Amino acid sequence: MTTNEVSKFKKVLEANVIELSFSTRRRDAIRIEKSAEELESILGAAQREMAVRNLESDSARLRETRAALLRIQEGTYGICQECEGAISPKRLAALPFAALCIRCQEAADCNCGAQYARPAFAMAA
Repeated sequence: MTTNEVSKFKKVLEANVIELSFSTRRRDAIRIEKSAEELESILGAAQREMAVRNLESDSARLRETRAALLRIQEGTYGICQECEGAISPKRLAALPFAALCIRCQEAADCNCGAQYARPAFAMAA
């Protein structure tokens, strides 16, 4: 990966850190408000649950983004942390914080222990 490409991804990641840092500070939606109406209480609880999930998601994405910026500093950005192969530029364009190549990410997602499984179409050859 060229230094120009890495610089472009770094700018995107830094912008994401700013945006996510701001969104993780907004916790007003989690506030519990008393209501005499049962329906309003139920709706409020559902809204709080959604706000908590969004906050957790944003916090996780912020950690992943900061880790990607650290990998840029260390010179390991774009290298899969599992198999040490290159992460495709298309994958990084879609997910600039990606730490795994597609094959290793799929194996991690299936959680079946097949970390280096070949795609089904490659096995037929």
